[in-house]
Amino acid sequence: MDEVMPIFEHYLTIMHDRTSTCMKVNDARRDLFTRKGRDIEAIPPPPSDALRQHAKRSIYQAGHCWGNSVVLSPPFPCPSEWGWVKVSNDMWAPLWMTIPPASQSCQELLKCGCKSGRGCAGRCKCVKAQLPCTALCNCTGLCDRE
Repeated sequence: MDEVMPIFEHYLTIMHDRTSTCMKVNDARRDLFTRKGRDIEAIPPPPSDALRQHAKRSIYQAGHCWGNSVVLSPPFPCPSEWGWVKVSNDMWAPLWMTIPPASQSCQELLKCGCKSGRGCAGRCKCVKAQLPCTALCNCTGLCDRE
């Protein structure tokens, strides 16, 4: 799988932005984020970690499950090695990512438009995300909220 991922990432990058010169989806996401000023969570394509997990699940389902559909009692590899996580004794769920989303790991990506001196509340993006305001916010992180 490691040898085809660069090709897959480049294909996905071009699919979302034909003019892109980026070879990796993370580079394309950063480019779209800085160039367009979009919310990082809403920018296609998915981060490379999520893309890798999705590819693993697809390979497991297509290659192992459907590929062996005519075999009587086929041996299946453990789904946990193919992008799935066990949630109960008989239930598996997709493993979306092995790293935290950008919004949780990079507080500096979030900034609110609250006016300085008024304090942040209500519709403040930082309050909603339960994060402190930063120097990038309009309130410059000096708001008087608790």
